[in-house]
Amino acid sequence: MDYDQGVRVLKYHMHAGIGTHMDAPSHFFKEGRNIADIPLEELACPLRIIDVSKAAHPEYFISVEDLKQHENIYGKIPKGALVCGHTGWASRWSDPKSYRNEMRFPGFSKEAARLLFERQVAGIGIDTLSPDGSDTQDFPVHKLFLGAGKYLIENLTNLDRAPPSGASVIAFPPKLKSGTEVTLRVVAII
Repeated sequence: MDYDQGVRVLKYHMHAGIGTHMDAPSHFFKEGRNIADIPLEELACPLRIIDVSKAAHPEYFISVEDLKQHENIYGKIPKGALVCGHTGWASRWSDPKSYRNEMRFPGFSKEAARLLFERQVAGIGIDTLSPDGSDTQDFPVHKLFLGAGKYLIENLTNLDRAPPSGASVIAFPPKLKSGTEVTLRVVAII
């Protein structure tokens, strides 16, 4: 319908895993939670940003040492937090070839992901195509987090505008019953 009929009604068709989006456990695991199954309490939580933007390059993996340096300054990463890797990669977004970079971009190391898992964070976010970085053959971060029922957020932007600690985050996706991934807006409350 359109305005000449009194009201405009639109129909949207889009790929779910494009732009800033969330991966639910069912993205990799058939019996995993879907987008609609993730409780609101896990989507409104403390925010921690691990800023490695000055060091990051296409083969960079956020390390346990990066996490420990962050914790030495800002305190232990709290249980239930969303931990986001700020690599500076979002600055390439307007140039898709540079952003994709032949699937070479920063991510989280398996060891750093394991430490965050042990800290019982709600999820991991990053300003690249994947928290696995260039390890898109095995997807160890996806498998660890999604396999444990947690979520991932990819293609974040404006991480440089939020503090490394002290903010909260809201990431409410549409409640898709069978959704394995979905676009969303992520808002930091500072």
